[in-house]
Amino acid sequence: MRSLVVKLALTFTIVALLSITVVSIIINWAIGRQFNNYLERGPFGVPGGPPWYRGMGPGEMFYHHVIGPLEQSFLQSVNKWIWVAGLLAAAIAALAGFIIAKRMTAPLKDLAVAAKEISRGDLAHRVEIQSDDEIGQVARSFNAMARSIEKSNELRRRLLGDIVHEIKTPLTVVRGNIEAMLDGVIEPTPKKLAAIHTETLLLARLLNDLRDLSLAEGKQLKLETQVEDIGSIIRQVVEMFKPRATEEAKQLSIELNNDIPPALVDRDRISQVLYNLIANAFQYTSKGDYIKISARVDTAVGGGIDNPVVLVSVADSGEGISEKDLPYVFDHFYRVDESRARSSGGSGIGLAIVKHLIEAHGGHVWVKSKPGEGSTFFFTLPIAQEIELSDVKEEGNVSLG
Repeated sequence: MRSLVVKLALTFTIVALLSITVVSIIINWAIGRQFNNYLERGPFGVPGGPPWYRGMGPGEMFYHHVIGPLEQSFLQSVNKWIWVAGLLAAAIAALAGFIIAKRMTAPLKDLAVAAKEISRGDLAHRVEIQSDDEIGQVARSFNAMARSIEKSNELRRRLLGDIVHEIKTPLTVVRGNIEAMLDGVIEPTPKKLAAIHTETLLLARLLNDLRDLSLAEGKQLKLETQVEDIGSIIRQVVEMFKPRATEEAKQLSIELNNDIPPALVDRDRISQVLYNLIANAFQYTSKGDYIKISARVDTAVGGGIDNPVVLVSVADSGEGISEKDLPYVFDHFYRVDESRARSSGGSGIGLAIVKHLIEAHGGHVWVKSKPGEGSTFFFTLPIAQEIELSDVKEEGNVSLG
């Protein structure tokens, strides 16, 4: 018995039969008893019964004495119609149960069909929401899941195209230059070799990003955490971008509070986070825009004065992000402006890596932005506790990775 409709219909029928049987038995017993009382105490009865029946059960002998064939036929007829009515009601209950069960299971059949269609590759298939009850909620959840799968599939499909594009471009440049050098068309000058070296660095960065993202998704990303000065890390990363800021005529600045306590972080990974966020800010700003990196102690985000955190922000005055794109900027391979990202060489996984790395440190990352008003990316890092600071004082350094 694999059909839910049949199971529900049988369940309704059995419940109806049990209810009708109990009601029929009670009615049968009650009618017999009331009829007996009527004969015993009614106009045809003798109160108390004849003297020779005294000492027996209430109305026992008198009942058999008064009820004749006509009365017995009447009681049997009543009993028969009670059972006929019960069976008819059971048949109606079975038919109604089948119809109700069929209506109840129809949305589940639609869900099963939709699941099969999605498994066959039709990711645009959706189920129609017909109610607001639990089945309707299941249908909404299913549609949300289908949209998520469709979006992930679209992002992964775009990823394949992006990876091919990102790898093919530098490989083409490297191969063309090396073949030209081998053919003697161009001289292997330091400038030409430096250009080839730059292209290999781009390839290496892309491959490293893909490796880090794969490790982070698999929860296998190892952190070599130590008590670190966040201000020192910020200044070191920003220093790397100063030549680019000068070249692109952008204002790059730092705003650090003096009371920032040390944090327990992996210095290389947090440097990677800052590098990705600042590179992202450069990507979406134009000549004359500013990029400002700030850090301070915050008690509101971390959960109160007893749980302060280091709050770092990377703000820019660039083009901003639309409201519809904001929920997805940290998704894997998501690009707000695909054409612009391609031209600047971005792989579309930098912010996804940022999210994984910050969460691996026990922090949070988010963004605030409006089109035309720039964007500000925030992330928090836990402050090193007293015991960790004391370990550093005793040992000079500590690794908890």
